[in-house]
Amino acid sequence: MSTTPGTGRAIEERVRAALTARAELVRPEDLRPLAPVVDLRSRWQSPWVLLASAAVVLLVLGVVLQRTGGRERSDDVAPRPDTPRVELPADVGRDWKAADQSTPARLDLDGDGTPERVEFLAEPTKDFDGRIRLQTILSTTGDDAYGIAELGTTIGTTALQPIDADSDGDEELVLWYDDVTAVGGGGYPLVFDLREGLLVRALVEDPELLVRGDVPVPGAGTEHYDMVRIHHYWVEEGRLLSSRSVNAYAAGNMTLLRPETIVVDTWEWTLGQDGVLTPSDAGCLRLGLEAQAPCGANEVDEVPYVSPVATGTIGIGEEAEFTEGYRFTVGLEAFADPSVVVEGSDGRVLTYGLEVGDPRVSTVQPMSVFHDGASLLVTSAADPTYLQVLVQDGDELRALRPVGEVDLENDGDVRTWLTQNGALVTVVAGEGDTWQAWQWMWVSRAEMAALPTGTVCFDDVDDPSTARSC
Repeated sequence: MSTTPGTGRAIEERVRAALTARAELVRPEDLRPLAPVVDLRSRWQSPWVLLASAAVVLLVLGVVLQRTGGRERSDDVAPRPDTPRVELPADVGRDWKAADQSTPARLDLDGDGTPERVEFLAEPTKDFDGRIRLQTILSTTGDDAYGIAELGTTIGTTALQPIDADSDGDEELVLWYDDVTAVGGGGYPLVFDLREGLLVRALVEDPELLVRGDVPVPGAGTEHYDMVRIHHYWVEEGRLLSSRSVNAYAAGNMTLLRPETIVVDTWEWTLGQDGVLTPSDAGCLRLGLEAQAPCGANEVDEVPYVSPVATGTIGIGEEAEFTEGYRFTVGLEAFADPSVVVEGSDGRVLTYGLEVGDPRVSTVQPMSVFHDGASLLVTSAADPTYLQVLVQDGDELRALRPVGEVDLENDGDVRTWLTQNGALVTVVAGEGDTWQAWQWMWVSRAEMAALPTGTVCFDDVDDPSTARSC
C-alpha cells in the first residue's frame, strides 16, 4: 500500500492524540518504583544495544520512506539479468553519403499521419560492408531522428513495408540482413522503432523463429546431407509474420528435397514497451511454391515425388537420343559381351562393357546423378533386381558406387525405379504399410547416396502411381 504526504500527516496526528490520552490515565501511585533502586548501567549505554537500535531505526525509516514516497523499488525498475536490453544507437555517420542503389523509405514514424522520409547513409568501407545511418526529420517537431543498422552490405538498401507491431498508431521501419553465403538463403529482419527521438532497433525474444532460409536441425544429418527446416518471414497488412516447416527435409549437393506443398507453423510478432519483439501463435498454413492457404483438419505435407515411372528402354541393337543439356546418342551393341556406346555431340565416343544378360538402358536420363555429361540407368530384362548407374567422367563412362544408408536394390522390401522427370527413387518398407522414400544424388566423382524425401503409402507398391499420404 502507498500513502501521500497528506495521509502521512493525518496518521501522525492520530498517533499523537492516542499517546496523549494514554498519558492522562497515569496516576501518581502508578509512578512508585516496583523494586529497590539499584545502580546499574543503562541498557542504552551498551554499544551493542545502540548499534541494534540504530539498525532498527534505519529499517523503519526505509519502510516508511518507501511507503510514503510512492516510489518504485529498484528491483522493479532494473531489468532482470536474462531480459534483453535495448541499445541506443551511436550518433555517428552524419557526413556519410547516401548508400549506392538505395531507396529512401517513407512511413509515419511519429503517428501524426504524415509520412517521414528516411534516408540511408553508408559508412565508406573497401568491401561495402559498413554500417548504415538511418536519418530523417520528424514531421511533428522538425527534429532530426537517427539510427544505426548493420545489414551486411551498404549496397541496395531498401525497406520492407512498414509495420505497427505495438498497435500504437505509428509505424516501425523494417530492414533486413541477408546472408549471401548461406545455401538456400538466409537472414533476418531488423525492426526500428521511434523512441525518445531515436530510431532504436527492437530486440527479438526468440530469434531462431524470425529468420529466413534452410536451417539445419542439429544432429539430424549425415556426411552426405543435412536435415533442414524451411523458415520464412514476411509483412502482411502492417503485421510481421514468420513461419517454420513442421517437417525437416534433406539438403545436399546444392539441392533441397522437399514436397511441392508443405505444412508450416506461423507466428505474429508484437513489439512490447520494453522494445522486445515477442512471437504469438498465428496458426498453421499449407504453403505451396506460389500460393498459401490455412490448414485443414489433420493437414500433412504433400506426398513425396515418386511417380510417374519412366518405363521406356532400349535393348541390344537399339539407340536413343538425349537432347537436354549435353547432347548425345546411346546404343547397346553386342560384341563378346554387351556394351553401352555413347556418342557425344562433341565427337567423343565412350564405351562401357556390361556383365549382365539382356541389358536395357532407360530412355530417360537420371538427372539427379547428372554431372556435366552423359548419365544412364542400366537394367536387365533377365534380372529385374539388376541396377547400375553410369556417368561420364571425361573421356570414359564410370559406374557410380552406392554409399550411405540405403542399398541400390529392387527386390522385396526395397524397390527402385526412375521417374519421368529423371529422379532415381528407392522406397524402403517401414512399419505397417508405410514406406520411406529416398532419392539418389551424386555425392562425389565416383559415388552416389540416397537422401530421404518423406514417408509414403501405396495402395499397390508395384504401381507407384497409387502413392498416397499415410
